[in-house]
Amino acid sequence: MKSFRLTISLLFITIFAHAQAPATIATKNPFPTISTLSNWASYNSQEKFNIDVRSLGFKFEEKSVEAASTAYTYIRKVTVDNINYTDRIVYRIANDNSASIISLVTASTDLVSFFTPQLTGYKTGKCDNEMSKDKKTTCTCYDNGKFVIDVCDERVKLTMGDGNNYFISVAKK
Repeated sequence: MKSFRLTISLLFITIFAHAQAPATIATKNPFPTISTLSNWASYNSQEKFNIDVRSLGFKFEEKSVEAASTAYTYIRKVTVDNINYTDRIVYRIANDNSASIISLVTASTDLVSFFTPQLTGYKTGKCDNEMSKDKKTTCTCYDNGKFVIDVCDERVKLTMGDGNNYFISVAKK
């Protein structure tokens, strides 16, 4: 009977320890869907965007005023498999409020694999962004008539080996 109780106790400990195991990358490092990014690009309001992006753990970093637009940069620090990453998201509003662009850059998650299935109904087109001109970067560009979406994978040389930076941009037409 003692060994039966010991076996049952070990079984419960194993079950509860497994239930409290660290979350997967998707729950540790959630990214907005294409639908969410498109909604944000339609806001033309940094205040509304600020509320939404903070719910994903991003914190305001800087505001950059340029000749034709204003950009608001947010960052968040994440740890995936005991490696620290910085995710960066930029919200750019044209000075005439004609368009908003959301740019998300990370090395922590493969954004190409994450976003490509969400873009099946979009038409692919020619990429004409700065990243697509780099030989080490692979970009696929999409268009649905209302938004232009660029998804890029950039191979970068790191001090401790090679790595990838992933980039997605959603621009309102």
